[in-house]
Amino acid sequence: MLGDVHSDILAKLMDVASLRAKVHAANIANQNTPGYKSQAVAFEGAFREALASGASGESLAAINPEVYTPEDSSEQADGNNVAVDREVLDQAQNNTLYNTYIGLAQGRKKLLTLAVSSAPGG
Repeated sequence: MLGDVHSDILAKLMDVASLRAKVHAANIANQNTPGYKSQAVAFEGAFREALASGASGESLAAINPEVYTPEDSSEQADGNNVAVDREVLDQAQNNTLYNTYIGLAQGRKKLLTLAVSSAPGG
């Protein structure tokens, strides 16, 4: 992105949010598919653990998300376990996070641009 560790972490967070959006979309698209098992993305737990252990920025940016099938969802008679209400809510929360990450990235870019531009009046 901008070549520093913080930007790399922010890019990773945006990538994870993008992956999560694809997973939610696939779950919603398959809500009527017999036998379909919803999927989810695991990332935050590993990210929090790395933060708590004092991992470096490069190590944080190297954490990869994992797509998995949750085992705690109740199945319908046809074997499908997609809970559309939950998917829509999770998707809305994910969209909010993604938009926040974009805002942060834009703010960082503006700050860096301001820092390298000439001083006003000078």
